[in-house]
Amino acid sequence: MKALGGTGLLLLAALSGCRGEKPRAALPQPAAFAACQTCHRTEPGAAALGPSLAGLADRRAGSLPGYGYSPAMQKLEGNWDEPRLTAFLLNPNGVVPGTRMAFAGLENRKQAAEVARYVLSLSGE
Repeated sequence: MKALGGTGLLLLAALSGCRGEKPRAALPQPAAFAACQTCHRTEPGAAALGPSLAGLADRRAGSLPGYGYSPAMQKLEGNWDEPRLTAFLLNPNGVVPGTRMAFAGLENRKQAAEVARYVLSLSGE
């Protein structure tokens, strides 16, 4: 086997993590997200009053390590998708009775869907 030069090693290193997936680019932040910023951050590991929203689409609901979710949120099965997150943003306590999220919900379905799409576009890396 022939030894790889510096360029070959860089290429090999770059390709070793490639799975044929395009990196997910975050969508532009909608104005309605301002209501979320009081309690949530969008950077990985940057929890505030609420958990970080980075990588929400890639983890099971209520499972961010180190965050104290309500028992109701911890019992929620599955990952967040756009319809589920939109419904939650419109009526958090109606979708997850017993949630600790002290927010009554967005009033506008279009804004809730925009926020859901934005949050789900945030990378966890």
